[in-house]
Amino acid sequence: MHSANNGLEFLHTRSSNGAKHKPAEIVIDPAQIVTNGVSTPSITTHTYSEALAVVGQGWFHTILLFVTGFCLMSVVNETVNVGFIISAAECDLDLTFSDKGVLNGAGFLGVVSSSYIWGFLSDTWGRRRVLLLASTGALITSILSTFSPHVWVLIGARYLVGIFVSGNAATSYAYLAEFHGEASRAKVISWAAMFMAIGLIFLPSLAWLVIPLDDRVELYLFGMRYAMWRIYLLLCSTDLILIIAGLLYLPESGKFLLTNGHREKVVQILAKIYHLNQGEPEHKFPVKSITLDAIDAAYADEMQRRSNLGLRYLWQQTVPLFRAPLLWHTVKASVLMFGLFATSSGLFLWIPDILNTYVQHEDMQLCDVIALMHANKTAARTDGPTTAVTCPIAINANIFLITSAMGVVFLACYILNGFIINRVGKTTLLNGWFVVCGICGLAVLWTSDFYLTLILIAAFVSSGCLGGVLSAISVDLFPTNYR
Repeated sequence: MHSANNGLEFLHTRSSNGAKHKPAEIVIDPAQIVTNGVSTPSITTHTYSEALAVVGQGWFHTILLFVTGFCLMSVVNETVNVGFIISAAECDLDLTFSDKGVLNGAGFLGVVSSSYIWGFLSDTWGRRRVLLLASTGALITSILSTFSPHVWVLIGARYLVGIFVSGNAATSYAYLAEFHGEASRAKVISWAAMFMAIGLIFLPSLAWLVIPLDDRVELYLFGMRYAMWRIYLLLCSTDLILIIAGLLYLPESGKFLLTNGHREKVVQILAKIYHLNQGEPEHKFPVKSITLDAIDAAYADEMQRRSNLGLRYLWQQTVPLFRAPLLWHTVKASVLMFGLFATSSGLFLWIPDILNTYVQHEDMQLCDVIALMHANKTAARTDGPTTAVTCPIAINANIFLITSAMGVVFLACYILNGFIINRVGKTTLLNGWFVVCGICGLAVLWTSDFYLTLILIAAFVSSGCLGGVLSAISVDLFPTNYR
C-alpha cells in the first residue's frame, strides 16, 4: 500500500522547473486481455453477404423457396381461378358475357390498384409482416367470396381478394432474395417463378376433380346451395393456409432488420439458420457482429428517406417516369407489358368457357365457336323463366385436362427460357418469341381443325412466359432509383 501511495505521489510531483506532469494514460489492447490464462480475441465484423456465405444453403432455404413460391402461386390461383368457374356459375348467378368479363378482371384490378401501396408497406413494415397480412386477408376474403349470392357481390369480393394477394406479388421476390447471396439469388428467383406455371397446372387439374361432381353432390349451407364451383374456389385457397403456417415459422428478412438498425437480432436469426442448415449448435456460429457494406448502407439511407416521406416518396418516384427523358421508355415498357398480358392472360381466362362449347362442335373456326356461344346464350334468355329451373350449361370435364396440358406447356417455356436466355440474349429471345406467338395468333383465326387450333392457342398464350424477360429488359432502360 505504501508503494502504491508513493506511485500516486510520483504522478503528481513537479519537475525541476515547477511544471506539473500530465496524469499517466493507460491504453488497453483488447487482444492482450488474459482471463484465467486465456487471451480473448477481438470480435471480427462481417458484412451481411459474408454472414450469408457462412450460413450456407440448406433446409431453411428449401422451406423459404416453397413458402415464397406458394406466395407467387397464390397470386395466380386467386386471379385465374375465376376463369374455371364462369361456365359452372352461369346459371347460379345468371351471368351475362359482360358479367363474365368483369368477374374475370376483378382480381387483376385489385392487384394493379394496390401494388404500389404494398411495395411501400413492405419497405416500412417488413417483408414477413406484409406477407402475413396479405395472405391472411386474401384467405378470409376468398372464403367469404364463396358465399356470394349475387354476381356483383362475387365481383366485389374477388376485387378485395386481388387487393390482398397483390401483397404477395409485391413482396415475395424481395423476401426470398434477401436471404441469398449474389451467387444463388438469380437461380432461386427463377425457381420461385416456376410456381406460377405450376399454379396453371394445379387450377385446371383441381377443376377437373371437383366441378364435374356438381350433378352428384348436393350441399346446402346457410340456406343456400353450395355448388361445386364454390367448393372449388374454397380449395384454391388452401395454399394460403400453407403460406401462413410457413411464415409463422420463418423469421423477418435479415437485410430488412439490418438496414433498420437491429444488428443483434440479425445475428440471432442467422445463427438459427446456421443451426438448421449445418446442424451445428447456434453458439458455434462464428459471426458475432454484422455491419452494413457500402451498398447496404446506401440502401438503408434510402429506406430511411422513404419512411420519412411516406406516400410523398411514391409521388417523387413516379412523376419522373412520365417526363423526358424517361417518358418514351415508360411508354414502350407499358405498351409491351399491356399487350403481353392482354393476349396471354386475357385469352387464357376465357379458354375454359370457349373450349366448353368447342368440344361439342369440333372442326369449327374459333370465331364461329364464339358466335355460337353468343347465339346459345341469347336463345337461353329468350326461352323464358324455364331456364332458371333447368340449366342449359353442361360442363365437359375434358376442357380442364386440355387447359392443364397448356399449363405444362407454360412450365416448359419457363424452363426453356432459363436455358437459352444467356445464349441468345434477352432482346433476341423477346423479339423471336413475339414473332412466333403473333403468327400462331393469326393462324388460329383461319384453321378449323380442333387439335391444330388447340396447339396454336397454347403457343399464342405462352407469350405470358415472357413477362420476366420483358421486365429484365425494361429495368435496364431506367436509372437504378426508378427501377
